[in-house]
Amino acid sequence: MLRDLIAGCGGFAGAGRCASGLVRVALSRRGQQRDGRRSCPSRLQMREGVLSTSGTSKVTEDVRETHHGPGGGIYLAFVPWVLFSLITQHDTLKAAAITALLASVAIAAPSVAAGRPKMLELGAVFAFVGFTIVAFIADPSTTAWLARYARAIAALLLALIAFSSLRFVPFTEQYARESVPRQFWSTPRFKQINRQLTLMWGFVFLAMMVSHVIAGGIDTRRGNTIFNWVIPIILIIWAAKRTGEASAPDGE
Repeated sequence: MLRDLIAGCGGFAGAGRCASGLVRVALSRRGQQRDGRRSCPSRLQMREGVLSTSGTSKVTEDVRETHHGPGGGIYLAFVPWVLFSLITQHDTLKAAAITALLASVAIAAPSVAAGRPKMLELGAVFAFVGFTIVAFIADPSTTAWLARYARAIAALLLALIAFSSLRFVPFTEQYARESVPRQFWSTPRFKQINRQLTLMWGFVFLAMMVSHVIAGGIDTRRGNTIFNWVIPIILIIWAAKRTGEASAPDGE
């Protein structure tokens, strides 16, 4: 085989030239392969690129899918007020006030213990402390009047809590922070949405107050059903729906 190679290259001298040529070609090909490897990204680089891209996409999705409104905790804070309205109609003012006070303390305690007291929950505690005191010290005529308009007074107190919270932190924002990452708390959109929601709830409470006052003034079974229950429930459902729409991620 060697003899045929030498003969094909024209003797030993030609074989030397031929061999050196083959060496140069081989070296040239190895250089091209090396350059090709340098120009192409390695598997690790490609993997890092994919991870970087996926990480960026994840952050983008987090921003797009961030909720801006309050979570379900806000509705738990309404429970003492609902209990107060229900018990006032079917039992004494004392029973309604005490039950609502106990419920409000139980709901407010966890946030206070965690160092994050919420204005709506603390407002409920103070409101029902006042109702309880009045229920025990007032004369029967005052108690009867208070029982008739208790729901209107409660709605007015809720409206005052909502509007006064705008001077500090909108009360819906305190609940929204529980489900929104901290880096979004100071964004203009987060602030704007919660101010709008707090204003909306404040006006809903005012409308409920008017409805309850009308019910107390009419003081009939039909008037009680319409103005103490139907209209307030419709208002709350509407406000809850609007709150849910605002709380939905931007991408939805």
